[in-house]
Amino acid sequence: MSSGFSIGLNALQANSGAIEVASKNIAASNVSGYKASEYLFQEALSRSIQPSSTGRFGATGTGGITRRAYAAGSTKYSSSPLDMSINGDGMFVVGLFKEPSPEKTFYSRSGQFLTDKDGFVVSSSGLYLYGYQPNIDATNVTDKVGPLKEPESPMPPSPTTSAFVSVNLDARKRIVPATKAVAGAEGGVGVNELDVNYPDTYSHVQQFPLYDKLGQQHAVSLYFRRVNENFYNLYVNVDGQVFAAELGEGNKITIEMPAKATEPAEPAADGEPVPGPKPVASFGFFEGKLVQVGAALVPGDDGAIAEAPELTAELGNMSLEFDIQPPKGEPLDPALLLSDPVSFKLDFSNTTNYASAFEVKRVDQDGYASGSLSGLSVDDKGFLRGQFTNGRTVVAGRLQLATFRGLGGLREVSNNTYQATEQSGEAIVGSGAEGIFGSIRSNSVEEANTDMAGELVRLMVQQRNYQANAQSIRTQVEILSVTIDVTR
Repeated sequence: MSSGFSIGLNALQANSGAIEVASKNIAASNVSGYKASEYLFQEALSRSIQPSSTGRFGATGTGGITRRAYAAGSTKYSSSPLDMSINGDGMFVVGLFKEPSPEKTFYSRSGQFLTDKDGFVVSSSGLYLYGYQPNIDATNVTDKVGPLKEPESPMPPSPTTSAFVSVNLDARKRIVPATKAVAGAEGGVGVNELDVNYPDTYSHVQQFPLYDKLGQQHAVSLYFRRVNENFYNLYVNVDGQVFAAELGEGNKITIEMPAKATEPAEPAADGEPVPGPKPVASFGFFEGKLVQVGAALVPGDDGAIAEAPELTAELGNMSLEFDIQPPKGEPLDPALLLSDPVSFKLDFSNTTNYASAFEVKRVDQDGYASGSLSGLSVDDKGFLRGQFTNGRTVVAGRLQLATFRGLGGLREVSNNTYQATEQSGEAIVGSGAEGIFGSIRSNSVEEANTDMAGELVRLMVQQRNYQANAQSIRTQVEILSVTIDVTR
């Protein structure tokens, strides 16, 4: 008769455990990354310890174990780029300390992260998000693992050291005459100087920016002037203040920025126009392709270029070296002060002269101004990047993901955070979009995988089972009372 009480009590405990599991699944259904558990009933056995009964087992009721389901939950959109979900088996690696420690390293499917006051990326519970650290120039990552942190702001400027300009000069443009009619000039003809205010004195113009050591932006204007069928002369102006004077050895152009004390140009003779800028280089084209950048072609007294170099398909020098010096004295325009000398190489490769409209193919340079951090982003491979107001993007790290052979052996430390145990084995680590770890989705949150309808049904079933088992104990009590009454 006493075994009846034990069976009933065990059954009540088992059903109570099942109700507790279902209640927890329902209560945590709004927790990001929560993995629902299932209560598995099993027969509870006790082994007889009597020597004569070696190996015998007797049923004493029912018990149960809890099994966690690691199936992925549905995802929902989030406006935060640091909210992430994993499309695969991986788990985020988080920790309590800035220096990773095996005893204080945890794993979670909850991807709701934010930055703390020091710029570290942390979970909603304050755990550091671990990942691979950026390399020295923030273009990739190393194999060192640590807490991920947003890039330092502001970003220091970087001066221009190289530039690239590639355009198509319209071959249908007319040759700009070297002379023009000038009233009062000898013979009524004068030099047709380039004048930036008169587009008919040049064929095309293209600008590109450059940056000095303090991040101040300057503008370099390139004026192309067609002088014969295969050649264009190049004029170079910086900040609209000064034209380059001449081309030195090694295709090097030296420009000294003007100061307020700079002596004005000597006045022209009576009836003569003020001397204009001089070309510093020439572009030679063969069958529409740029084949050389060399010394400027100077027309003769009759305006024609007497000895233009003969061109072939063989490629020559395609670039110019620039050395721009700050003004000696008070700058002409303080707003455009050049802080230090700027030296860079300007490459014109792939410039063409086809019979089509003027087209800018590529204008690029490697300098940039200082910028403030404007946002963070995470791609599907887990690269954390910082965007700056100067248009630059740097790598701040790459998320580390982990999985386990024995997921069921993980120890739950909170509703959505787990710790490795001997039963789970060591973590298998990797990165997003690699193997079984899965890709990372930014601006999304994985919801709990709780089946609400199923949990409510289980709750009602276990409630009835609990009532039935409680009734069995009541029946045992009544039987015991009848037995006691018989002895009276």
